[in-house]
Amino acid sequence: MKKFVALLAVMVLALSIMTVASAEIKSSYNLSDNNFIEAVGWYATKDASLILRDDTHYELFYREYYFGTTDPGLKANKLIVYRGTYSIAESADDEACHFDITLDTCEGIYFEQHGKGYGRTPLGYAMVLDTDNWTDAMSDIAFPDGTDDGAADFLAHHTLEGKMFTVEDLREDLDDVTLQNMIVALPEGMEAVEALTITEG
Repeated sequence: MKKFVALLAVMVLALSIMTVASAEIKSSYNLSDNNFIEAVGWYATKDASLILRDDTHYELFYREYYFGTTDPGLKANKLIVYRGTYSIAESADDEACHFDITLDTCEGIYFEQHGKGYGRTPLGYAMVLDTDNWTDAMSDIAFPDGTDDGAADFLAHHTLEGKMFTVEDLREDLDDVTLQNMIVALPEGMEAVEALTITEG
């Protein structure tokens, strides 16, 4: 159990460093989901963080972790980072502390997953895809049938361009202790945070 806690602490610290290292943070909005997969006895945690770096640039982090119970330890880990430009407006729901954030462009995607929990997925259990540093080996992973090729095709398949997120910003009313910096509504057609995942090229 101590090893498990230590591993989890290291992972959280590493992701925190990765999140803040690249640039200043203007705002951050979060959403998470947790569930138990009875068939294999694993817990699954899936979360998203929409990071506004400045007045025009965003990074959207999607993470998955699978932990064993009767078979303890980390079983799978996934990180996807979408980046591009955004625009923001008062929310259509008329809530005073809500805003609609539209992802106007999706300029890059970084995607890695590893662990036996992904052993039967189309993209395999240990891989990295990075549209900013694309290689022929990444094309082989993402498009094994050869019908598509390259970072541009991968971006075209998984772009979030035009997607709108509704967020709540606690800084709009610091006297209201019920407010959070959170994603209150995903884009139309996305029913849960795991809709932000990528499962194939």
